[in-house]
Amino acid sequence: MANAVLTEEEKARIRYHGGYLQIFPASAIILGVPAATQPAFLVESAMEHIPESAIAIIRTLVARCDATEANIFGSQTRMVAKSVDEIDLNPDEADQLRGEYRYWVQKLYDNLGAPINAYASAFQSGGRPPLNIPVFH
Repeated sequence: MANAVLTEEEKARIRYHGGYLQIFPASAIILGVPAATQPAFLVESAMEHIPESAIAIIRTLVARCDATEANIFGSQTRMVAKSVDEIDLNPDEADQLRGEYRYWVQKLYDNLGAPINAYASAFQSGGRPPLNIPVFH
C-alpha cells in the first residue's frame, strides 16, 4: 500500500488548522532542544503516512475546515445589524461557526491520528469553554 503525497500547500493548511507554527522546524529549536514541538513531529509524520485510500477523506476535511473558516469571516459583515427587512439575524452565528470549525479540525486531526496544538489560542481547553470542577479534600 502506497502513501499519498500531499503538496506543501496542503501540509501548510493542515498545520494552520491544527494551530501549528508556519515556520521551518529548525527555527523552533532553542539552545539545541526542540521547543515543545513533539506534537508537531507527530503531525509531520502523520502527513507523510496517509494511505492513498484515505487521502480523499483528509482533503475533504481540510476543505470543510477552510469553508467553515471562510463562513466565520463572512459572518462579520452581518454583525453590524440585528435584522434586515423581515429577517432576524442570528447574533450567535460566529460563535456557533467557531464551534463547528473546532469540530471539523478535531475530525481532521482524529483521522490523522495526531493532536491539535493545545497551546494555540483557538484550542485552549481543547477548544471548549474551561470547566470549573470542584476538588474535594
